[in-house]
Amino acid sequence: MEIIKLPNTTSTNDYLLGLNTDQDVCVVTDYQSAGKGMGTNTWESEPGKNLLFSILLHPTWLPVNRQYLLSMTEAVAIVDVLGSEFKIKWPNDIYFGDKKLSGTRIDVNLQGYSLKDVIIGTGINVNQEVFHSDAPNPVSLKNITGKEHDCDSLLQNILERFAYYYNKVKTAPQDIVRLYHEHLYRRTGFHCYSDKNGTFQAEIVHVAENGIITLRRTDGTLSNYEFKELRFC
Repeated sequence: MEIIKLPNTTSTNDYLLGLNTDQDVCVVTDYQSAGKGMGTNTWESEPGKNLLFSILLHPTWLPVNRQYLLSMTEAVAIVDVLGSEFKIKWPNDIYFGDKKLSGTRIDVNLQGYSLKDVIIGTGINVNQEVFHSDAPNPVSLKNITGKEHDCDSLLQNILERFAYYYNKVKTAPQDIVRLYHEHLYRRTGFHCYSDKNGTFQAEIVHVAENGIITLRRTDGTLSNYEFKELRFC
C-alpha cells in the first residue's frame, strides 16, 4: 500500500475522495483543518500530536450489504495493536474504560449496486494531553500511559494488522465478526441506552455484517438499531 504523508490537509478522507487511482493508498497528516467524525461530528487534534490517517480501498468483490465488515476490520486491527484493555464501542469507536481514544469515518462510492471505493478515515489520540472541544470523554495514549508514543510506528503496526484482517474478510469473515464481538464495549450485562422513545436498560445480542445492532431489553424484547438511532447513556 502506498503511503502519502501530508504536513496538513482539510481532512484525509477529503484528500482521498479527490484522488483518482485504482491503487490502495494510505494518506496520513500531521494536521487536519476540517477533521470529520461520523455524520456531522468533527474531530479535534493538535498539530503533530495525534495519528490521523485514511485508507483507500477498492473492494469490488464485497457486497454492499456487507460493507460494515470493513469497519469491523479497522476496529479489530487497532485493538490488536493497542491491547485487549481497549474496547470497540459500536459502531467503530475505540474506548479505554468509558473514554474515547479513537474514531473512524467511512465514505463509500458505489458503481451500480457494487462497491467501487471505500475510504476508512481514523483519528487516534496519541500524544495530546488537553482537549478543548465539547467532546464529553476524550482520552489519549499519553493520558493513559504517561509517556510519548511514536505515531509512525503506530501507523505501521496498524496497517500491517489491517492488511492481515482485510485478507480474512475474503477468506474467513466469521473470524472478523467473532473478534469484533470479543472486544465489544459493554459486551456483557445490561446497560443504559436511549432512543427516540427514551431511556431503557438492555444487553447487546449481536452486531450484524450490515452494522445493525440488536439489543435485548429487560422484558426480553429485541430491538434493532442503525447508526445514529441509538445512544449509549
